[in-house]
Amino acid sequence: MSRRIPSLKALSCFEQTARFGSASRAAEELYLTQSAISRQIQGLEDWLGCKLFTREKQRLVLTPEGENYLQSIRPALDHLESATLTLLSGGSESGVLTVAAPPTFGSRCLIPLLPAFRAQFPDIVINFISRIGMPDFDREQIDIAVLFGDGQWSGLDAHILHGEEMVPICGPQLTSKLDHMPRTDDLRHFPLLHIATRPRGWADWLAASGFTDIDGENGPKFEHFTMAMQAAAAGLGVALLPTFAIEDELKNGRIIAPFGPPQASPFHYYATSPVSRSRLPKIRAFMGWLDQLEVTAKLKP
Repeated sequence: MSRRIPSLKALSCFEQTARFGSASRAAEELYLTQSAISRQIQGLEDWLGCKLFTREKQRLVLTPEGENYLQSIRPALDHLESATLTLLSGGSESGVLTVAAPPTFGSRCLIPLLPAFRAQFPDIVINFISRIGMPDFDREQIDIAVLFGDGQWSGLDAHILHGEEMVPICGPQLTSKLDHMPRTDDLRHFPLLHIATRPRGWADWLAASGFTDIDGENGPKFEHFTMAMQAAAAGLGVALLPTFAIEDELKNGRIIAPFGPPQASPFHYYATSPVSRSRLPKIRAFMGWLDQLEVTAKLKP
């Protein structure tokens, strides 16, 4: 007996339209025309005998029936994709694994450990690229992305990697004219250097330290940790940076941390992958390797 299942093309068009709330955006994702997307959704609605979307202003919004149907079919689509990708990859722990990570975390914390992974899984070739924030896994063909946050991302499988402790640092010359040993309240006398990806970093750190009267919102902004560290070392001000990013510079005296001890961030770094691909052997191998005690012990502060 034949199965009563709509076409996979129609289901893909439905899922992508629901994802973006736009037929035109779904068309870009699936390399189809907008009219083709609309025809597929109309045909699916006719086949099911109910409306899946309503239009609200410029967006397509799921009806209650559409929302229930999406939640029901998405696990099946994910499983089908995963099974197909596993078959295409040969069903073994081999292939090319593309890992995206923030540049400083990747170079300081993760890349030094990769020889151990290569020794354990010599058939997996790792392509390592720099990314800050959420990537487009499909468009950029990324298998694993290192993200900073609370570990709660819809549709992603997340493995905790590393905490973050933030500490104010500067060049030795910046505090040389003080007539006393530097204290936290001396921060009011110096420019505060900000990281673009941590817009509230200083404000939160100062509040946690009990110094709400110091302006933690204004000051020069830098895109990366390394840029902010270089600016601080040059005497431009005080930067708030994670300890893992500055260990070498603190040891050689290029920078100092005279304003108080590090404070732990409530967020962490996670290795993430789409749930639909998490069962791929090469991704399972990498995530399993990260979960090994001897590896994660080196990553966690």
